[in-house]
Amino acid sequence: MNRAALFLKYNILSLFVVFSFSGIASAAEGSSLQAIELEKAVQTALANNQDYKLAVMREKEAGEKVDEAWGQLMPVLESEASATRQHAENGFMSLSDGQNEIRFVQLKFGLNPGIFYNSLRASKEARKAAVEESRRIRSSVEYSVIKGFFDVLLAGEIVRLQEESIGLLNTNLLDVQNMYRTGAVPKFELLQAQVELHKRETMLLDAKTNYSVALDTFNYLLGKDRIECVPDGGILNKDFQSAPAGDGKTDYLLTLALKNRPELIQLEAKRNISRYSKNIQSSYYLWPVISIGGYYGKTQYLPNSVDIGAPAGMGIDLSGISGTDEWQDTWQVRVAATYRWGAIIPADQTRAAEREEKLKLLEAEEELLQLKRLIGISIRSNYSRFITSFLTMKNQKENIAAAEEGMRIARESYRAGIIKNSELLSAELSLTNARTSYINAVYGHYVSLAELKKDTGIDDDKIITEDIK
Repeated sequence: MNRAALFLKYNILSLFVVFSFSGIASAAEGSSLQAIELEKAVQTALANNQDYKLAVMREKEAGEKVDEAWGQLMPVLESEASATRQHAENGFMSLSDGQNEIRFVQLKFGLNPGIFYNSLRASKEARKAAVEESRRIRSSVEYSVIKGFFDVLLAGEIVRLQEESIGLLNTNLLDVQNMYRTGAVPKFELLQAQVELHKRETMLLDAKTNYSVALDTFNYLLGKDRIECVPDGGILNKDFQSAPAGDGKTDYLLTLALKNRPELIQLEAKRNISRYSKNIQSSYYLWPVISIGGYYGKTQYLPNSVDIGAPAGMGIDLSGISGTDEWQDTWQVRVAATYRWGAIIPADQTRAAEREEKLKLLEAEEELLQLKRLIGISIRSNYSRFITSFLTMKNQKENIAAAEEGMRIARESYRAGIIKNSELLSAELSLTNARTSYINAVYGHYVSLAELKKDTGIDDDKIITEDIK
């Protein structure tokens, strides 16, 4: 293959790369896609995430449940108009056909103190659990967006790296061809250079596919129906915060997690809800229902005329018993304490519900212990990855500089006939590996930091990256 044919082949490949990449990556350079910073990406995802919106709504609903529990202290105030008709052949009821009644103000109030207190506390714990559910989903969304953000940047950097490698391998192939024509190198080295170039072209296509998938996933996390945004790669040029030194950092982070992790607070709230729910059932037989009622209104009685067989003019006035048909003021006040002794019986449904809540309480205790152990394992592993990625970034920066210098020397040495093409390709591979390791370390740094924030339930990066004071 001569120089002109190779040049044409490389340009055709470049055009293919540009067109296949333009549907997803040209937006960063063109006007169709918007470069978005990490903080803005998180805000956009939270604003569009349905799970987070639902959690916020449920949080408000839980707040209404607390108000509903307080509402048990509110008496029922009402007005009432009624008409009563009755009939009896003898006795006191026979003295009246009924009555008409208007109650201007009527009050009803009944309260079991134990039920009120425990239902109020249970509703507050449910609200706390709803708040922590919002925090949990928010943390999960933030982690997913941060990971998706750097997934795209990593995939894009790998694409760029493969393109640079193809450029180097293409130049190397031209050099090998020229040296092969002059008989300076055997055909094996020419074939070796061609194979390495073709292999890297295939790796570039895979890298572009990965970039496409990562970009599509990132926009899905943002709540977009199509690809509209690309991550702002400027974050890769920022100075990295130093990793904390000294022992005890994981213990410190674990202590923070036990206080702030949403899932832990939720389980503690679940445990408390079970405890208060059990106490609610116990209150049916531990506490009486205290009730107060009363009314004020007007009443019209409908008396019957009673024939007692007395002589004319000698009738007996029975209005004190049967009342008159005139409207008169009436009122009543009633105070009572009702004890439900049937709830003492073990077969009563309230006792069964009490035992059920007791079992739920034990389940919540076991779940809490299990989660604490898992959080400890997660924090230790993620913190180790965080430290490793930081140290890898530092080392690979130096390795890249050394590999670039080694690549320059190898290229000159190969052109001078000092080394073989396999050694030149080995130098190029070392440079590629050093760059790839650095990019992966940057990715691991941010992702492990996001995982630690999710594990501990904190939002401030400095708590993780700075030394313990």
